[in-house]
Amino acid sequence: MSSNQTIPTTTGPLSTTDTAMLEVLVPGYGFMSRMLMSYLNFDVSAYLQFLVGVAVFGASARYTLFVIWAYFNEFFVSRAEIRLDDEAFHYLMFWISRQPHMKNTNRFIAGIKTNSYWSDNETDEEDLERDEEDEDKTSTGEKSDTFDSYWAKVTTRDKYKRMQFTPSEGCHYFWYKNRPLMLERINRDGGAWYVMNNERIFLSCLGRNPAILKSLLAEAQQAYVERDKNRTVIYRGSRVNAGQTFNWYRCMARLPRPLSTVILDQEQKHDFLDDIKEYLHPRTRRWYTNRGIPYRRGYLLHGPPGTGKTSLCFAAAGLLGLKLYVLDLNSTALNEESLSALFSELPRRCIVLLEDVDSAGVTKTRAAAPASTSTPDTPASDATPKVAGVEADGTATKEDDKKGGITLSGLLNVIDGVAASEGRILIMTTNHVDKLDPALLRPGRVDMKVIFGYTSEADIKELFTSIYATMDNDISHSAAPTMHSNGSNRSVKYPTATIVSSTAKAKDEIAQRSEKSNGKVEKAKEEDLKAVVSLRSNISNLASQFAAIIPSGEFTAAEIQGYLLNHKERPEVAIQGAAEWVQTARDKKRAGEGKGEGEVEAKDKA
Repeated sequence: MSSNQTIPTTTGPLSTTDTAMLEVLVPGYGFMSRMLMSYLNFDVSAYLQFLVGVAVFGASARYTLFVIWAYFNEFFVSRAEIRLDDEAFHYLMFWISRQPHMKNTNRFIAGIKTNSYWSDNETDEEDLERDEEDEDKTSTGEKSDTFDSYWAKVTTRDKYKRMQFTPSEGCHYFWYKNRPLMLERINRDGGAWYVMNNERIFLSCLGRNPAILKSLLAEAQQAYVERDKNRTVIYRGSRVNAGQTFNWYRCMARLPRPLSTVILDQEQKHDFLDDIKEYLHPRTRRWYTNRGIPYRRGYLLHGPPGTGKTSLCFAAAGLLGLKLYVLDLNSTALNEESLSALFSELPRRCIVLLEDVDSAGVTKTRAAAPASTSTPDTPASDATPKVAGVEADGTATKEDDKKGGITLSGLLNVIDGVAASEGRILIMTTNHVDKLDPALLRPGRVDMKVIFGYTSEADIKELFTSIYATMDNDISHSAAPTMHSNGSNRSVKYPTATIVSSTAKAKDEIAQRSEKSNGKVEKAKEEDLKAVVSLRSNISNLASQFAAIIPSGEFTAAEIQGYLLNHKERPEVAIQGAAEWVQTARDKKRAGEGKGEGEVEAKDKA
């Protein structure tokens, strides 16, 4: 055997088997290797080991970095998760949408849709100030002194809704109190059980101490709450789309209604509020707990339509600073499970309002059993009376199950059942208390009843005074009345914002205007303002005159208020036409009663 025999190397071309395996693992390998060899004389197989080594090293490095980053996030990064179905999400989005760094980001979501954190950008006071500024420009001669020019400007301004910008999906970096933070917004598609739970926000900061994140969330909550100031926040129980569960959604925040504007006997109003205050006192809760009594309170406001039942509820919520939760029992999509879930999510101190419960079939009085309802095929024991899909024992019938909705027993269980929520105030309103089932009115479910009736002479005076009396925030920047001509008698129409709050303030404003007087126009305004002061100082006598014309115990507060609003700036005109309005209203009522009796007779004949 020759000593010069050489050992073959493996750097040559790969075998057919090896090439076929690479073709399976790397599609297109054979074609690319032939192209490189033909045109560039580059043999890929000679560097295959090096390429495989680089790929393995890259994959290993990537995995190692991923593991190191995961451990870094776990031990050196604090993270907060906020879900869309929680109110904290609204806090954060409201806060982040008003931060300066949002103006510099190049990835954002723009919108003008009204929702929980984009609504109420401007308070009613700010909007009023903008209107008064427009009124100032109109009255000072920048534009023609007409309502049309002012209204054209306001409507044009209202067409352009303010854009709101929030972070888009992905990671966003910003500084907060000299600390770098990261906000990550994730939207997970394909959630079948609850779409509101698919979107989440993550806040992250360096360090194991999450105090900076808690501070940010506390500031966001404070900004969100301060937006409402002393306004009453109203929630409504509903669902966004069909197939979703019911939830409480914030629908608006309104300025509180003064209790003095609710036309009701003063003693009844004070008893109602004193009872709520006594219930909310901490010693009352302790008293209930020590004796094993469920800590709940229910009220029933009943009376003719338009007598102020809902107004009293809204005024009480504003006076006590409570949130108002409104629920419609007539919704066919609302079932007992959804009703129970809504009541279980109520906060400890709030007011739940069920309006017009008499219109919901489940709350109607259960009829007495007929004398003889049995037939040969139906025994007397099975002849159970039913009203609005509810049997005499309070259970739902098959017809009610088909239509959906809630049963009387389901409503009673939610109000004071074993699993009923505690700490809330339940207020129900009805126009016909006789239509309600006695089981709904028993103590423990309805603890106090407030009766609303037609207005008395004192109520009419109070209502007239509340309409035409001056308020502290009635002062205007301009106080420029608009002149109108009505036949041979010249009348002055005073805008509501031009009424000053008291005679002393009016005199001061007159003196200031007198210094700025420039000609006949300013003189006319001063004379008109003096007429307003004289008229308002005589408001008590005018209220007595009006009350002497309107009969007591015949009209509701809403009817009288509707008439006065037609003459909201001219009380003397309202007094002059009061007698005619009374006669017209009586004629309409008689016509309506006659029509109703005719329909009843027609049904009886049929």
